[in-house]
Amino acid sequence: MGKDYIDPNWTIHNDRQSVTVGINTRLWLCRKQGVVPTLIRLGKEHSRLFWLERGVPFIPSGSTPLISGDVSWDGEKRCWCYGSLRTPMRFNDSKIYGIALETRLKSR
Repeated sequence: MGKDYIDPNWTIHNDRQSVTVGINTRLWLCRKQGVVPTLIRLGKEHSRLFWLERGVPFIPSGSTPLISGDVSWDGEKRCWCYGSLRTPMRFNDSKIYGIALETRLKSR
């Protein structure tokens, strides 16, 4: 299976098993649909699970040094960013449950 393979059976119900895979699935779908992710929003439970997957039992504030290649602090935007696209993240978002992505169309 190639690196772009995403399990077609992955559903929102699986997001508790791995928030990271849930985010990556949505990012893959964005790429396939030709849109650019602009913000990753996680509800309260999924915020906690996301950091637990990285061995951090709390949501770090500020530029806490972490040993994680996929999450980094952006001092200019003052937020955590995910992946190689450095998509900003919002944690404990009270307006959603689970994982949501905000997107925009790719500029030509």
